[in-house]
Amino acid sequence: MRTSPVHVIVTVIALGLSALACNIALPSAPSAPIPTFVASPKDASDMEQSFRNAVNQASTTGNFNVSITQQQISSYLALNGAALAAQEGYQWPFKSVEVALNGGKITVWGVIAQQGIPDTPSQVVFTPSIDGAGQLTVTVDSGQIGIVGVPSSILADVTKSIRSLLTGQLAQIQGHYKLTALTINNGAMTVGGQVTN
Repeated sequence: MRTSPVHVIVTVIALGLSALACNIALPSAPSAPIPTFVASPKDASDMEQSFRNAVNQASTTGNFNVSITQQQISSYLALNGAALAAQEGYQWPFKSVEVALNGGKITVWGVIAQQGIPDTPSQVVFTPSIDGAGQLTVTVDSGQIGIVGVPSSILADVTKSIRSLLTGQLAQIQGHYKLTALTINNGAMTVGGQVTN
């Protein structure tokens, strides 16, 4: 059963009143990871070009390596997130979005903009990894909307988008491929692999 907007709002108000009554500090809402971020069509295009270059590399050498920055993936999702979500069969929940790449984790931050809910900062933290078959897997570490947890339906939808974004770009490689390296740190993600045919 999906959590209704009214239930979320009532829960937030009840927590706020309880905290005031007990003089307890509430956790703060998540803040944007890239304070100076402005979505750039060029950065989004550069991300796609990085994957195209990796596809070309795979077709000539059998190996590929692709690196993207958090500015590029943030711009791509800010400009294309709604279309990507529509391909997966759901509605993109964010009005604004930024992606941080650090410490082996992908943090997706955004402002939830859905009818009946006030605009609310939120974030989901993922750990991507390579499974035994050399394919990308994505595990949700945590999710937060304002001061409360993210409903499982939104977590599932955002997880699909991140997985689809990364695997969809790599799907352009002719034949089958296996990932052999994945690093995420200092605002960048690098993925390497080889064609297995």
